[in-house]
Amino acid sequence: MTAYERSRILLRFADLIEKHNDDIAALETWDNGKPYEQAAHIEVPMLARLMRYYAGWTDKIHGLIVPADGPHHVQVLHEPIGVVGQIIPWNFPLLMYGWKVGPALACGNTIVLKTAEQTPLSALYVSKLLHEAGLPEGVLNIVSGFGPTAGAALASHMDVDKIAFTGSTDTGKVILELSARSNLKPVTLELGGKSPFIVMDDADIDQAVELAHFALFFNQGQCCCAGSRTFVHERVYDEFVEKSKARALKRVVGDPFRKGVEQGPQIDDEQFKKILRYIKSGVDSGATLVTGGDKLGDKGYYIQPTIFSDVQDGMKIAQEEIFGPVQSIFKFNDLNEVIKRANASQYGLAAGVFTNNLDTANTLTRALRAGTVWVNCFDIFDAAIPFGGYKMSGIGREKGIDSLKNYLQVKAVVTALKNPAWL
Repeated sequence: MTAYERSRILLRFADLIEKHNDDIAALETWDNGKPYEQAAHIEVPMLARLMRYYAGWTDKIHGLIVPADGPHHVQVLHEPIGVVGQIIPWNFPLLMYGWKVGPALACGNTIVLKTAEQTPLSALYVSKLLHEAGLPEGVLNIVSGFGPTAGAALASHMDVDKIAFTGSTDTGKVILELSARSNLKPVTLELGGKSPFIVMDDADIDQAVELAHFALFFNQGQCCCAGSRTFVHERVYDEFVEKSKARALKRVVGDPFRKGVEQGPQIDDEQFKKILRYIKSGVDSGATLVTGGDKLGDKGYYIQPTIFSDVQDGMKIAQEEIFGPVQSIFKFNDLNEVIKRANASQYGLAAGVFTNNLDTANTLTRALRAGTVWVNCFDIFDAAIPFGGYKMSGIGREKGIDSLKNYLQVKAVVTALKNPAWL
């Protein structure tokens, strides 16, 4: 298949995604519990945008002709890597599908994709649309299964040439080990995070409170890059905490299909109970429970929007990824201190900076060891912006031009020249 035809298929696929927007969004909400309005107005349109972005890349992937020191013609080819294994998580099934399937197909690979056992429906549905758009049978294969069985088999398989995984850091380590023990297949990992969100004393507090709230509570707090360590300058700390409490109390929690709902249920019973254990740990360790702290109602996996203040760096809630609607607010008093504390984490996926001072912003963006630093914004995920982490937040980048490198193999072809007219 030519690169142009791959482009046309991806463009037709994007059109079909838009045509079936409401059905896809409904499946995503049924599967995951996220607000329907979030799925319908943000995530499904973003999936279509991703497909159009990668459709534009298909016929722009090319090699090089490089000069040699002797009479040789040297081509550098960029070839499809082959059979790609992809494992996506349950928190953003559609978007992770797009982040992985888009570049792999643009580069001409075939795919075996495993969905999370909690959320298999939307990937199956949109893959049917992709075949309707003209993708040949066998190019994309969807497996619905559990990690220890289906996921492990994919990572260990000798005929799989590459693995891309999004999920927890602990599982990422297993994927890396299985890949190494089998055929040493290259691995891309997008893993956990404990992202700092830094509010300086020159910030507009009302805007900072709203953005910090969004950075943590979006998607029920089930976001790998959530701003889960909110560092606030001591001069504005008390005001920030009080206004954050007021905002959390206004957060609308309930049926994700109901208009105006901001927060649906957590994904399942296991995650629900895990979050409640972290909340108990925060109380037991001496953090101040500002608001929330318990389940909401008697039915479903709903948790009250929860805020802790007076959080110390050594507490469990300060160090481990909670993956739920629990905001931890820390106090700091100078720039060097907050840089040191923000970087004192095993993770390095993302960070947020809220300030009106350009010098402060520049200092922080260069000092923070994170794959993405958002300044006066958060969770901006354009198709062209690379995403990935430092340290134990992963290996490699997804989205943008950098994502193509994950799915290409480089080959040098050297041909002897006889009596060349020029070199």
